Amino acid sequence: MAKVKKLSVLLGLREKVESTFKNMSDDMFEKFKNKGGLFRGQRKTFVAFDGFIDDETKKGYTAVASTVAEQLEWFKTHSADFFRTVLSIERTNAYGAVKANLIVDGEDWGEYSSLELLRLKSILDSALRKIIGQLPVRNEAVRWFPTTEDFYTGRSILETELLQGRTKTSVKESYIITDPHYTPDAKTSRPPQVADKTTQVETGKYTVQDFSGETSIRERAEMLVKLDTVYKAVVEALENANDAEVIESDLGDKLLNYLF
Repeated sequence: MAKVKKLSVLLGLREKVESTFKNMSDDMFEKFKNKGGLFRGQRKTFVAFDGFIDDETKKGYTAVASTVAEQLEWFKTHSADFFRTVLSIERTNAYGAVKANLIVDGEDWGEYSSLELLRLKSILDSALRKIIGQLPVRNEAVRWFPTTEDFYTGRSILETELLQGRTKTSVKESYIITDPHYTPDAKTSRPPQVADKTTQVETGKYTVQDFSGETSIRERAEMLVKLDTVYKAVVEALENANDAEVIESDLGDKLLNYLF
């Protein structure tokens, strides 16, 4: 038999879960806004040809530290307690009060009190809208493919095609121009004329490949559309819930008569 939860326990937890949720939401927002490098990786290789110096700046490997999907899954898991706590408080406080069914995209999510709906509306329009609006998106001007990298198996990471090329440099050589008027029998000699010749030579071969755990512009847009769909449904449910006869309270009159 499941243990019965008491409202007093949830009220005691509310301040903590609200503070945790706010810090978590702010951290997620800042992470998406300022730490896009967490979601991007790159591999660079370079092999110098014989006779040329190795170039360390053209070599390196940066792993994708995290993905948007992983971050959202973490947020979903660790914010569940906040939603259960604060919305259960609102549902308990509003027990028997005005209610309405929440219809989202044609699906009936069930009957909820106006207090629950108001709290959900506030969360949708603040923390969730801010986080989704800041999701880092990958460069859509580049073609991306599911990664074949073993290190990223089972994660939502894409890769670009392997870019390959050769590095080049200019080699300058000096040479003496042949004098067409020179004869061994000439009594006077002229100084030799020197010219420069520049030749392009290959110094090595390189590869570059990028990796991304970011989301796409379309996926982020679809999430915002879903959020707006839920928001509009909540507003409509609130209108239906509030379409009820007013039950007047005499609590204020009693207070004023008692005080004055």
